[in-house]
Amino acid sequence: MAKKKYKSIKLEQDELKPISIGAFESRKKTSIGTFIIITIFVLAVIFLPQISEKIDEYLNPPTAIPNNPTLPNDEPTTPEDPGANIDETFYAYTPNLIIDRDEISVSEINVDSSNLTLNYTVTNKSNTYQNIEDLNYFIEIYNSDKTLLERVKLATNQVLASNSFQTYTKNITSDSATTIGYLVLVKKTTADYSEITLNEDETGTSSLVCSNAHELVTYKFTDNQLIEVSSVIEYSLTDPNYETIYTDYQTLSSTYNRTEGITSTFFSNTNGFNITTIVNLEEANRTYLFNADTFKRGTEPKVVSFEMESSGFNCN
Repeated sequence: MAKKKYKSIKLEQDELKPISIGAFESRKKTSIGTFIIITIFVLAVIFLPQISEKIDEYLNPPTAIPNNPTLPNDEPTTPEDPGANIDETFYAYTPNLIIDRDEISVSEINVDSSNLTLNYTVTNKSNTYQNIEDLNYFIEIYNSDKTLLERVKLATNQVLASNSFQTYTKNITSDSATTIGYLVLVKKTTADYSEITLNEDETGTSSLVCSNAHELVTYKFTDNQLIEVSSVIEYSLTDPNYETIYTDYQTLSSTYNRTEGITSTFFSNTNGFNITTIVNLEEANRTYLFNADTFKRGTEPKVVSFEMESSGFNCN
């Protein structure tokens, strides 16, 4: 077997001579590094929300929104200025226009320029029954220059259940039907109605006469409080749909005549027919005589005038 060879190692003879086995860095350099690390950590904590926001914007860039978004045709029209009085908002008229309020929605608004009518549907948006007339809404019709042409009372004495609806057809003037530009849905109180002055006789009695093409309605007041209503209806043989109107109005007259406090008489002659109806408001409840509201006993003249003119009558 071969013998192993060993390398000779020379040992120092100086017993106390120091030997370097390692080295420490400068304490000054170590402190500066530690300070920098701690500073970076503190700044990262302080500005963490801003850093997160920037990262989120980078990873999830916002979707571009067009300057003029197009709403579906069946969406309610909204006011241009959210801070404006909603009762003064002008809605450009387009067929099937929808106007929303908290209590109701008025939809399918259409003008028939051939038949001179305004057609619309009212929906009760509340969670209970509502008398739509008591809400006292009016549709105001304006031309393209925003000049008021006509005011139409939204509803007659109509009670609707929650989420139910009723369609109305109201007569309007030729000017309104052909030059309509804007609509305003306004809610009014009697304080908004213009005051009127009637001539009283020596007993304090006065009258307001409201008429349309076929009706003449006289409202009698004592001390400016409504006490009686009388109506005269006249149609001639040459009027359109005469036979249908004759039958319908004869039935209505008979119905009114059987109502407490109302006397109605139907007269037929060679030229057509006429109906005379008298309502004693001490005995009769508020109702409608053909197209005219009888109102409640004690109603002020300004209320009768304003609301009858909003129902297609001229009052003086």
